[in-house]
Amino acid sequence: MSTYDKRAVLCQTPLFGGLSSDILDRLVSYAHTKSFKAGATIFNKDDPGTSLFAVCSGTVKISNRSFEGKDAVFNLVNAGEVFGEIALLDGRPRTAEALALSDCELMIIDRRDFVPLVKSQPDIALKIIEVLCARLRRTSEQVEDVIFLDLPGRLAKTLLRLAARAESSAQGRKVAITQKEIGQIIGMSRESTNKQLREWEERRWVRLERGGIVVVTPEKLVEIAAGDTFDGN
Repeated sequence: MSTYDKRAVLCQTPLFGGLSSDILDRLVSYAHTKSFKAGATIFNKDDPGTSLFAVCSGTVKISNRSFEGKDAVFNLVNAGEVFGEIALLDGRPRTAEALALSDCELMIIDRRDFVPLVKSQPDIALKIIEVLCARLRRTSEQVEDVIFLDLPGRLAKTLLRLAARAESSAQGRKVAITQKEIGQIIGMSRESTNKQLREWEERRWVRLERGGIVVVTPEKLVEIAAGDTFDGN
């Protein structure tokens, strides 16, 4: 990637957007890019946390697997977002694994370059605090959803969150995710997730397509996420 392209990607991210030109120039000088094919492992849980990643293109899945082989998906990271910042800052092992959900190009900034910059630039430290607070709020919200919301509520809320980051078209917003993966996000089996999605498809609230789910009538999902019930009309 050119210096201009690297800078444009950094400006899109919540962590680096709004920083001064001098700081961005330093970050760009540290950054290098790497491509990953769909299905490739970017890092595993317990790997050394030696770098921060910014997504230039594609989608990255952040997840964990239990000893029984059950997967839990924590987040899907799209273009213009960052991941890997926790282990980067404390130098401890990775807390989850990162997998390329599609073909990806990532920008990588190593810890040995990033930490001294943070120490010398309070603006970056404040940005990191904001990003980590947002992560913590999202984690707390996910825990609350599992405890307090039923399957339809959790599924509707997750679809709405993912759809808000997807491109809009006349047909709706398509979330590029499999039913198995969205089931892993909400803590339900693929079968239960599929059954609920099929019911919504019959009501024309969503449309199931190869490689994704299109949110057609988001207002209905908003009502479900809020705890309302329907008579099927």
